[in-house]
Amino acid sequence: MTKLIEAANLTKIYTRGAEKIYALNNVSFSIEQGQIAAITGASGSGKTTLVNVVGCLDNPTSGALTINGQQIFRANLQLSETALTKIRRNIFGYVFQKFFLLPTLTVQENILLPSVFQPRLRANTENLAKVLQMLGLEKRREHLPGQLSGGEMQRVAIARALINNPAVLIADEPTGNLDSRRSEEIKALLLELNARHGITIILVTHNPELARIGHQGIELSDGTLSTKVR
Repeated sequence: MTKLIEAANLTKIYTRGAEKIYALNNVSFSIEQGQIAAITGASGSGKTTLVNVVGCLDNPTSGALTINGQQIFRANLQLSETALTKIRRNIFGYVFQKFFLLPTLTVQENILLPSVFQPRLRANTENLAKVLQMLGLEKRREHLPGQLSGGEMQRVAIARALINNPAVLIADEPTGNLDSRRSEEIKALLLELNARHGITIILVTHNPELARIGHQGIELSDGTLSTKVR
């Protein structure tokens, strides 16, 4: 399989006065195309920092990151913000614990929000129809977020992340605000997106049941790679 993401010695240091805090400390791994990679660890272990760096939402202090064969960060190299924005738009879709839906917009309007920044997607009603069907939201397209269940709102957030056909879906605690039944629905959905549509998924979770769907497990402890399984 093709290595889609390669991280080498990623380090992220924050300073608090004279103190240096290592949010990440020489973390190295790779993720192959079509895999689900589950990132786990206790609160404060560096999970969100890691996924933000890999997803080009934050810069490492040092180390190297290669995505789809393109070097993003390495010693003496950092892409411009314009280039990073293009990568974020074209490579990644982002789903977070909070749904971040605009309450005055309908389901389809929330899903199409990324197209505001990509004119080529503004008239892409065919892709909208496909995503609505994929997420089982066809009958909810004109509903407002306040008319949806928690699981449906998370489905809308996932649909929004998929509207630009990303190669990688980053899901940071996607079941954190859901009850056990809705969590099972989202787990099944992520498995389907991976198996049927070939989407690579980077999953951050405290939920051991959700983590088990990963082909690869990446566990962090105090910013350091603790174990790497499967």
